[in-house]
Formats: sequence, structure tokens, C-alpha cells
Amino acid sequence: MKKVHVLIFGSLILATIVGVFGQGIAYFMNENIVKTYPIYYLTALTMISIFLYLVTFALTYIYFKKLKNENDIFGLYLFAICFLGLPTSLWSLFVLAMWWG
Repeated sequence: MKKVHVLIFGSLILATIVGVFGQGIAYFMNENIVKTYPIYYLTALTMISIFLYLVTFALTYIYFKKLKNENDIFGLYLFAICFLGLPTSLWSLFVLAMWWG
């Protein structure tokens, strides 16, 4: 049971970090991994961030569908995912749109 909570929080935190700091990570990857346009890294990081939010939501839904007695925590998790995921994803998409011009 604790593993699922760690997995949900871990993917939520990782998605938030990748979504907020994607621009800096893209520049870092450009300098240290493969020299290519950072916009391609930023595009991949933005998609990864959005995908992680969707996976977090799916994991939360599946996990709490099995445990019907803890629906109060499901509401809290759902609120946290929406409260963090929606603004972060919108910010990431805004930054990506500005980079693509």
C-alpha cells in the first residue's frame, strides 16, 4: 500500500519538476548529452511531463477503485493532481509554444 503512495507522489513530483524546469533541463541536455536544438529536448520533456500527469491520474484512479473505503484520500489526491498538473502543463505548453514561435 505504501509503494503505491510513493509511486503516485514520485510521479507527481517528477512531472512537476520536468514541467517547471524543462527549459533549463533542455539547455543542460543540449550542452552535456547531444548537441542538437534544445527545442527538441523541450518538446520531449513537455510531452513526458503531461504523460506523467496522466499516468499519475490513472494510477490514482485504479488504486482507489480497488479500495472503496478510502475515497476521502482519493479526493485529496485528485485535487493535488489537478492543482499541480493543470497549471504546470499549461505553463509547459506556453513555454513550448513560445519556443516554437
